[in-house]
Amino acid sequence: MKPIISSLALAAMLGMAHAAVAQQAASGDAAGVDYCRTLVRAYLSQNPVNASPNAAEAMMSDNCASDTQRTTALVKQKLVDHGIDMPKPPTMASGDGTVHSVQ
Repeated sequence: MKPIISSLALAAMLGMAHAAVAQQAASGDAAGVDYCRTLVRAYLSQNPVNASPNAAEAMMSDNCASDTQRTTALVKQKLVDHGIDMPKPPTMASGDGTVHSVQ
């Protein structure tokens, strides 16, 4: 009986640790999604969809949530290709008073 209880306690601790790591990753992902959408807005405002109709470009903002890294890289390349100034990434203040970029 003791091995079963020990195993259950260990599984519960590992589950809580996994949940904490997932929550930290999700908060970091939210900043990445927000930045991706900022890039998309900058691109679309400078290169309107109706100037060159493209369904993929119209859907880029939605793709930020499902594939943040790929969409961010794609939009950054489009900004560079069209000579559009890239918005600065959001910053996050750390506990020591310094500011770090979030991407």
